[in-house]
Amino acid sequence: MEFQHLNQFELRQICYFLAVVQSNNNFTEAAKRLGIKQPPLSQRIQALEELLSTDPKTVVVKLFDRSKRPIELTEAGQAFLIEAQQALIHLDRAVSHARQASQGEIGRLIIGMNNSIANTILPEIVQSFQQRFPKVELELHEVTIQQEIQMLKNHQLDIVFQRSPSFEQNDSALSYQPILEEYFVVALPTSHALAEQAKIPLQALANEAIILPSLDVLPFYEKIITLCREAGFEPKINRTVTVTGVVTLLSLVAAGAGVSILPNHVQTLHREGVAYRSLQNATLNRQIAVVWRQEDTSTVLRQFLRVVQEIVNLSLIDSW
Repeated sequence: MEFQHLNQFELRQICYFLAVVQSNNNFTEAAKRLGIKQPPLSQRIQALEELLSTDPKTVVVKLFDRSKRPIELTEAGQAFLIEAQQALIHLDRAVSHARQASQGEIGRLIIGMNNSIANTILPEIVQSFQQRFPKVELELHEVTIQQEIQMLKNHQLDIVFQRSPSFEQNDSALSYQPILEEYFVVALPTSHALAEQAKIPLQALANEAIILPSLDVLPFYEKIITLCREAGFEPKINRTVTVTGVVTLLSLVAAGAGVSILPNHVQTLHREGVAYRSLQNATLNRQIAVVWRQEDTSTVLRQFLRVVQEIVNLSLIDSW
């Protein structure tokens, strides 16, 4: 749409017109409310009428019938009033939305998530953010390790919670901020003899069938196999089980199909028949970081990062 033909109109003229209408078409009363003299008000309304008249010689638009007492709106005035009110309502909304958007109070944010963050601080982050910014639409998508960075670069996600042993080799196009560190625990049937111990040495699992998530989907779990080999034994991975979801895996542990070594966030899943025990003499950690595009200047993103920062008690970082 082109609006060049409207550039001669002044917003003040339209506001003055509405002020007169709201004063029961009384110019004197409207002038008092506006804090101006009546003659300048009348001149503004006349100037508006002249602008509305496409050709003053043949088509003269009058908004008020001044021959009547009290003054009344003409048909043209009534028609103009309806649309002018709507236009100002939309303009007022546009001003409000612009101010809210500049503060990150409205908009949309697409978040990539995984089990690790969903089972730990994500509920608190989302709840806190939505309480503070109720007009921002949050889209949450569960994504795999293979998908998350590419989806971020393709603008399919605005931010992602990524899992990795470390974030030393960063992509120059992305910003990384570690926020949590996971440790790993042994999940085993509550009836298992090892469940009586508070801590379980990795070597104690040498003769146990071990169930791990699919290494094609979650290659990090290769480190468990490496740790076992470093401890002096070849782990007996249960090859008859192929599973990716943690809930399914814990169900198999409860059924006695084997034991598993999983990140500590699984302890929030109180699966009946499963006990969780610390690993002894086996260091296995993994970081979780928030990752976003460095080029992204979204105020909504910055507000979300501030909420994350507060939840995890991080000190203020300039890049945030």
